[in-house]
Amino acid sequence: MLISSIARLRRYSAGEAIYQVGDLPDGVYGLVEGGIDVSIPRADGLDFTFHRAEAGFWIGDLALMTNARRLVSVYAAGDVSMLHLRASELRRLLKTYPDLIQEFYRLTYQNFATTFLLLSNLAMGSSEGRVALRLLLQLEQAPDPGGTVNISQSKLAELVALSEPTLQRALRRLRDMGCIEQRYNEIRVKDRVALLAVCGESEARGVRIRQNKKDGASEPI
Repeated sequence: MLISSIARLRRYSAGEAIYQVGDLPDGVYGLVEGGIDVSIPRADGLDFTFHRAEAGFWIGDLALMTNARRLVSVYAAGDVSMLHLRASELRRLLKTYPDLIQEFYRLTYQNFATTFLLLSNLAMGSSEGRVALRLLLQLEQAPDPGGTVNISQSKLAELVALSEPTLQRALRRLRDMGCIEQRYNEIRVKDRVALLAVCGESEARGVRIRQNKKDGASEPI
């Protein structure tokens, strides 16, 4: 495969920055193993994590294709392995094989679709709905036979823009409804249909649409 000829495997430890807001683009990154947190700066200067990505996620294409500085920061959520497509080598490859450019635009489209869905989630008035949709999205990214999402309550609260006490109440209600089970830094989804019902039909449709597109689309690169 063309891309594999320029890919370099890089490893990062928990909390380590892959890149940060304002950095010049040094290439595109694909997550092989582990999880990464994608954040943007708030008005007070602190980072706000809006996405926890799992294996198979690619990022860094927008800044590279526009030759602009990074708009988001990316940090390792734990020990992670990532493929790095270095900017200079990737640009040479795209000049030789210009048809690949469309694949990177497809990747950008997919990432924007995810971003819009995450923003619509934050507009939901129901805290249970926000949590339910976030859990379903996490499972969609990295399907687990046991329906397990590995995440701390503090990080989940940040992702759904809720205080930890509010999140804990929402989780308790979902648990009482039989939707989930909780363990330390882990939530197991017991009933996905019930979670979809909590989300509401319009929000749940976004999950199904993305899943259908992913099933029918080719790999981005």
